[in-house]
Amino acid sequence: MYDFAIVALLGLATLKVTDLLAELVPALARFTAFLRLAIGVVVAVAIDYSLFSAFGVSVRQHWLGTWGTGLMIGSLATVWRVALGWLGATDTGAAEPGQRGRPRMAA
Repeated sequence: MYDFAIVALLGLATLKVTDLLAELVPALARFTAFLRLAIGVVVAVAIDYSLFSAFGVSVRQHWLGTWGTGLMIGSLATVWRVALGWLGATDTGAAEPGQRGRPRMAA
């Protein structure tokens, strides 16, 4: 249970780092989904953490578990973004908005 909480909170930290980088470098705003995944993998590799080994699941190579955990961390950052948007804590409510502004009305 604590292992999942670690991954969830690392996802929240990844989200906030991604938001900070997107504000500092506006050109990165187009690649935030990729950036979240990349930062999640970097965090998992940096601390050498594998959720698979924490739950006792064997993987073929140790690095596969670490990279898989990093992808989970990056994915949970997107989940945090949507959850915080739904609660009204951020400006955006969707994962990746497809249409901005008022919807077109049929006559």
